[in-house]
This record gives sequence, C-alpha cells and structure tokens, in this order.
Amino acid sequence: MDTQPPLWVTLIILYIPTFLIAMIKHATVAAGDSRLKLMADDGNKRAAGLIEFLDGHSRMMAASIRFFNLALAMAIGITSAGLARIPADAAGAPRALTMVIVILVSAMLYLFIGVFIPKGIAGKKPESTALALLPFTKLITYAGVPFLFVPGILSKILLKIFGINLGENAEDVTEEEIRMMLDIGSESGAIDDDEKEMIHNIFEMDDKPIEDIMTHRTDAVILWMDDGADEWEKIINETNHTRYPVCGNAIDDVVGILNSRDFYRLMLKDRNADLKSILREPYFAPDSIKADEMFQRMQTENAHFAIVLDEYGGFCGIVTQEDLIEEIVGELYSEYDEPEKDLEIYKIPSEKNSWLIDCGAEIEDVEEELGIEIPDDDDYNTFAGLILDILGTVPADGETPELTFGRMKIKVTRVQEHRIEEAIVTLEDEAEPEASEEDGQKD
Repeated sequence: MDTQPPLWVTLIILYIPTFLIAMIKHATVAAGDSRLKLMADDGNKRAAGLIEFLDGHSRMMAASIRFFNLALAMAIGITSAGLARIPADAAGAPRALTMVIVILVSAMLYLFIGVFIPKGIAGKKPESTALALLPFTKLITYAGVPFLFVPGILSKILLKIFGINLGENAEDVTEEEIRMMLDIGSESGAIDDDEKEMIHNIFEMDDKPIEDIMTHRTDAVILWMDDGADEWEKIINETNHTRYPVCGNAIDDVVGILNSRDFYRLMLKDRNADLKSILREPYFAPDSIKADEMFQRMQTENAHFAIVLDEYGGFCGIVTQEDLIEEIVGELYSEYDEPEKDLEIYKIPSEKNSWLIDCGAEIEDVEEELGIEIPDDDDYNTFAGLILDILGTVPADGETPELTFGRMKIKVTRVQEHRIEEAIVTLEDEAEPEASEEDGQKD
C-alpha cells in the first residue's frame, strides 16, 4: 500500500517554509535597529533577544537562508515536474514544450509565494514580523549549520591551495551587498528614497574625479592684487561669496585666499592697510584626485577652499567643502542664493525637435534629454567642448557658427569672452533605409 502523500500536498508543504524564510529575510533587513532598541528598552524581551541573536549570528543566518532557499527551490522544481506527469515515451517536441511550461509556471508561482507576497507583508510591519518569526529564524539558522560545515571546510582548503586566506575578509561586507540591502529597504518603505540616493552618492564619490565637481576658473570669481580695496569691495558685494582666490600678475599666480569677513574687519580698522596681510595660505590639490579622498584631505587639513591645479601646475578651478557635500545631499542654498530656475537644456515648444542648450551642460545630460548617442571622447565633457572639437577653432565673440554632427544641426547663438555659452540644436529625422532597385522592380 502506497502511504506517500500526493505530489500536490508535498508541493504545499514545501511552499510553507519557502514563504516563512522569505518573510524572515525581508523582515530582518527592513527592521530598524533604532526601533528594535526602543522596543527592547521598553521591556520587550523578544526584541532584546532578536538584537542579541542578530549581533552574533547574522552571517550564519544569511548563509542558512541561502542554503534552504536553494534546497527548497530544487525540491519544488522536481515536485512540479512530477505533477506534470510527462509520459516516458512522449515525443521530443511535446515533451520539451511541456517541460518549458512546467518550469515557467513553477518559477512564476515561486516568485509569487516565495518573493513578492512575503516581501509585501514583511515590509508593512518589519519589526513585528521579525519578532513573531524569531523562533523559526533560530530554527533554520541552527538547522543549516551541519549542511554548511562541510562545504565551508572544503572551500577554505581549496582557497588555501590557491593562496587565498578566507579569514582575512570573512567579516567584510561588499558595496554590492549594501546596495542590495538599500534596494530592499527602499521597496519596503524602511528607507526613504532621499536616504537611498545619498548613500548611493557616497559610494560614487570614490569614482568621481575632482575636475567633474570643481568650478572651472573661467566661472570662478577672482580678485587681483593690483585692483585694490575699492574694487575688491565692489566684487564682494556683487557676488556675496565667503572666500575668493587672489591672483598676482597672472591667473596661475595664486598668492592667497581671501575670506570676506577678514576683509570687512580690516576695512573697519584701516582702508589703507596692506591687503596681503589678511590673505590665507592657499590649499592646492591635483585635478586627478578623487572626490572622496579630496573630502578627507580637506577635513584633515581644515581646508574649506582648495585651488585645483592641472598636471603643469596651472590654476584650473576651485572646489569647496560645500561642493563636495552637495555631491551627497544635493544643491544647497544660502540666504543670498537664488535657486536656479533656468534649465540647461530647454525644449523649444514652437519648433519641431529643437532645444536651447546651455553649452556648459554635460554630454551625458544632452544625450539623455535628446534621446541620442554621442561618441565618447576624452577630449571633452561638455557640449561646448563637443562644438570646439568639431570646429577646431575658438569662435570670436559675437560669432554664430552653424555646424552638423550626426543628426544634430547646431547653431551657436552666444559666444562671450571666447566661451561658447549657448546653442540651438535641431534633430533631423532618422533617414529611412532606401529601397534597392531590385525591390522597386515589378515582375
């Protein structure tokens, strides 16, 4: 007599732990440490137990979850194939088609029961879910230890043969793992989109060169030693910056940094005093340095304002601590600033496929807004750089050259102080493939 349960009963039994394990995974990731600590401080013993358990067994729990997820998925797949009851003598094509259908249906059912539904439930009340499932969490964690012991030993031996010590980085958490946890926390609502964006920005700072953040010297407000106090006061009143680079006989001759507060204190005492006496030592940085390292250096040196130099020692721009912070949190404005309202790339409504572009716009932004691809070139990063590369020369002030690049018809509309500032771009329709002569002939 066959006492085995029907396959559909076996399938239901397999889906129950699959569902619970998925709940544990998403609830423990989304549960806020601060909220759990508050609950523990209020006398919730289960919250205190969960905090203690996660502190000592989080990696073991994660490994056990991965193991049981894999084992259950394989068991569900085999059971689903058994339910299909494909005859052994079935023809090749129908058999293959049936197997494909079984696999697809099984995969969709697994995602529904083992991913989406538990993620939605756990994300709604992650703390209470994690606390309710704490006994089951401990059970699967300790149950997975025997199955993980042998593969763990074998992997250490194998890695040691290749000269890799697993213990050196066993406790490391990778950037990719943190990003994955951020995505899960964001989907569940435990992490705000703004918080997620800021953390992603922090990771990206180690890949961003400082020249992508700095204010180029052509846009920087510079004070000249020969101008005197009256001219300095006029410029400071017009621009309302806190610090200014001060140059001597040439743009590359940076003699110091002026703090506007020091300037006004000196003016209250003696307007004829030596202006050089209040200049501070400039802090220099190479244009090749990455943003995160620059931030660390400026914090260590207590430098709020840096002069960025190119490989030849020439002054190429300025960067402030505020610029670096804005890379993380977004644009910051003081009471003197007016948030920029003008778009760098503006669609002209009265003309078909035409845009007014501030030529300081990044190439990537132009590509995204116009829906085109511009060939990569290390010689330029901005739209003005692209135009200069095509022209091969710097247009004179007031000139309005016209040029074509790919589908773009570009008309420069403003050139000032040898800088291309504005252009109108019209996209031509993509050319349709011409019909061949043979296609045009009729029999």
